[in-house]
Amino acid sequence: MFFLFFLQIFVLQSVKSRDILVLIMEKEKKSKKLEPIQYLASGGFVFLLIASLCSIFLQEDWSGTTLIPYYKIVIPAVNCISTIVCVFIFFFPEKHIFLILVLLLEAVFSSLTGYESLGVFLFSLAIVLIYLNGGLSGKKQKITIVSLYLGFTIALLGTLPYGRERFWMALGCTYFFASGFYCIILTYTKKLKALIPAIQQELYISKAVHLPKPGEVMHLKEYGISERQQMILYESMAKNKTYGEIAMKTKLSLSLVKKEMNAILQYFGCRNANSLKIVLSQFVLSMD
Repeated sequence: MFFLFFLQIFVLQSVKSRDILVLIMEKEKKSKKLEPIQYLASGGFVFLLIASLCSIFLQEDWSGTTLIPYYKIVIPAVNCISTIVCVFIFFFPEKHIFLILVLLLEAVFSSLTGYESLGVFLFSLAIVLIYLNGGLSGKKQKITIVSLYLGFTIALLGTLPYGRERFWMALGCTYFFASGFYCIILTYTKKLKALIPAIQQELYISKAVHLPKPGEVMHLKEYGISERQQMILYESMAKNKTYGEIAMKTKLSLSLVKKEMNAILQYFGCRNANSLKIVLSQFVLSMD
């Protein structure tokens, strides 16, 4: 009888240990998933590696057309450097600003070497990434976007040696893509406005916290939480990191991270972290 009793305890403990092990393995598997920007960096690496090889071994003669000086040296150098940057971004995805710079640089050089359609696509992709990582609200963001469009319009003047028709088509496509992108933003914002009030009524309790409009940047420093709490909130909500990953990155204990998150939930008046994440999903979180 005692043997069966202890055998049962042993089996239960084994099953429990196995379940815990499975949970740990699933968590590790989840933590190994690539960030969205890493997929883009991977595709960019393949594309730019091909572009580098082509510019070195199969380069066309653009003398008399391109405005790029010493193009036989400059173009391969730019492509090779951009390829290396993609590798850097893959291992350090939080440095996404470098990928945006690569896209803008390649957009200009592609346009000046007769690949203006590719240049327009790369430029539009850079604008999309800027929006995803910082939004378009605020005076600073709007000035940045307008300046980039004006700068790229000036760069497109370098396509005139290939023909006026190609210049005007590239210019038209640039602003057509801009209008399409803005249409997507407005549609996205409109749907959020219809969705968020019901979510807030269900999940968002505190009325003392003034939130920005849906789709705008939410500057965490403007709220009554400490710098450490801002960082924990940003890593958890914007970067989708677990408490364990945050504790490891910040050199804090797991219990302290959980304690700080509970204080954050109490400040915002949310029942749990999932509720808070649903509420904050309508904004672009920023530590600036």
